[in-house]
Amino acid sequence: MNLLEQIQSKIYELTKEERARLREWFDEFDGDSWDKDFDAYVKQRKLEAEASKARQEHSDGKSTPL
Repeated sequence: MNLLEQIQSKIYELTKEERARLREWFDEFDGDSWDKDFDAYVKQRKLEAEASKARQEHSDGKSTPL
């Protein structure tokens, strides 16, 4: 049994309250990871081309209000 299967097996053993706490923890963990990745992209200037394209499409009237 690999590590992921072991984790999945243990999750089945959790109580409802423990699963709720796990979800809260994982949401925070995943969000922090996403933030770190995003910051790295900004520092590496990987988003500039996409931002420029989006601004141009907005100027061309190709965007819609949210």
